[in-house]
Amino acid sequence: MEMFTGEPNYVKHYNHLGFQSYLVHPGMLQTLDKLKFDFFRVGHVKEDIEEVEPAIRNSHIFSFDINAIANAYAPSNQLTPNGFNGEEACILMQYAGMSTNMQSIGIYGYNPQQDRDELTAKQISHMIWYTIDGRYRRLKEASFDQLEHFNEYQMAFAEIESTFLQSKKTRRWWMQLPDKTYIPCSYKDYLVAGSNEIPERWFRAQQR
Repeated sequence: MEMFTGEPNYVKHYNHLGFQSYLVHPGMLQTLDKLKFDFFRVGHVKEDIEEVEPAIRNSHIFSFDINAIANAYAPSNQLTPNGFNGEEACILMQYAGMSTNMQSIGIYGYNPQQDRDELTAKQISHMIWYTIDGRYRRLKEASFDQLEHFNEYQMAFAEIESTFLQSKKTRRWWMQLPDKTYIPCSYKDYLVAGSNEIPERWFRAQQR
């Protein structure tokens, strides 16, 4: 809480992925919402994991706590039996590796004494492999000064003119803000805008 509300404050934005409601104080969630930070329950991420990729793509630091993985996939986690499965953890790490903004990626909370048959250690090794794979995929992505590598869609929603870009190489999406900068988005955001509604991701970015 001090990191978010203390002065001076250097945290421009914060994403929290995979929290479990019964382990988080409601006051923390209210603070995150007032600050226009984005947070996603573990069930929301598991239901549509591709929707959190833009949030990770726009981040500079990615911290993964082993306690976010269900005990069955990471026995070192003895906090809760629920959480991400092993494959979902790998996908999130791959997204982090694909981010061109990413400056630091870390996996924290591993306790070898609590591990069983080194399953958590093996899970972490898989996650690292997917991070490297994401890095390799990132190198294939074109920059915005190479618009020939993007599909460009001009549209107006709620009387707001905007442009959506889709990479021909990775199929990822971006949408333009009024200041002409682009933020990562998803295909679902594009569909919402096509229905003449303001995408929630666009709206929250404008409020920050």
